[in-house]
Amino acid sequence: MRSLVCSSLLILLLVLPPAWAVSEGDPAPEFALPSLSGETVSLSSLQGKVVAVAFWATWTKHAATQLQELETLERDLGPQGFVVVAVNRRETREKVADFCEANKLSLRVLLDGGEAARAYGVNGLPDVWIVDREGVLKARFIGYSPADLPRMRALVEGALAPPEEEKTPEEEPAPPPELPARLKAYARLQIGAAHINIGDAFVKAGYPDEGHYQSAREEFTAGIALDPQNADLHVWLGLALERLGDPEGAGDEYQTALKLNPRNTYAQDSLRRLGVPWPPPGEQDEQSPAPVN
Repeated sequence: MRSLVCSSLLILLLVLPPAWAVSEGDPAPEFALPSLSGETVSLSSLQGKVVAVAFWATWTKHAATQLQELETLERDLGPQGFVVVAVNRRETREKVADFCEANKLSLRVLLDGGEAARAYGVNGLPDVWIVDREGVLKARFIGYSPADLPRMRALVEGALAPPEEEKTPEEEPAPPPELPARLKAYARLQIGAAHINIGDAFVKAGYPDEGHYQSAREEFTAGIALDPQNADLHVWLGLALERLGDPEGAGDEYQTALKLNPRNTYAQDSLRRLGVPWPPPGEQDEQSPAPVN
């Protein structure tokens, strides 16, 4: 019975994480450990940097390869604020120094009697924690696999990226001032006139007008809605209606133009061409004839 209880306790100890275990998102436990060169290095002394805390030992199969890869990563990203601290667990200074010399390692190596490893919840080696600039545990890599290196590099580069500055909302530019109706009407007149000219060029060359006369009619009609007293727009609308085969509608527009401006000679000539008397019968005695240029 006693052996069964002991076995059960042993299984629980192996399965349950230690009470001091930490998780991603927790503050990184502080440490202050001696280095091979004799100085004491603490995590707080590296504040503001992204730190790889790599727990290792000389007896692990891939220790040299992993440390060399971490050293290369530090060499590449160090200028941006990345450092590696290789924390050796419970080995003598001499043994660690010989190992580093034999494998030509120059990265920062610290000596841990076990306290730091316990604080970081290290149960096996190698075990690498990434600590971000704010001192928070960002990610953990347990064991060694070459496939971990690209993910580790990407994670470190992400932690090194400067935080995005909050952008103050840009003031929306003030809308441009509303164009006067008469100016909009003038633009309609010019666009419609261009359609008339293009349609005439097509017809003169022996082709259909390709809808330009109808487009001109629409432009002039829109312009009159903006500026009903514009005699020129009525004249141009009359011209468009003539091109579209509506002489009666054209005559009405020419007459409207002359009511607005009795001196409009183009409207006078157009009415004569269409055989429409102006002024209309009954009004001729009341109006003096418009001068003809």
